[in-house]
Amino acid sequence: MRTHAIHWESTVSGTSGTGTKRFEKEAAGLLAEELNEKYPEIIHKAVIPAPAPVEPAAEQPALPPNG
Repeated sequence: MRTHAIHWESTVSGTSGTGTKRFEKEAAGLLAEELNEKYPEIIHKAVIPAPAPVEPAAEQPALPPNG
């Protein structure tokens, strides 16, 4: 099951992020290792991303009374 993504953090600028593409656990781990070798200034990790927070629904305007 494709549950893992690549999380990265720049050791130069401190910026970080998590990719949106999902991988099998083993494939994500191998990709993170490959990326760490290719881009040593960025730390890559295979992670299971946390679900995005759900924003509360906007308040609905009151309906006029029937009549």
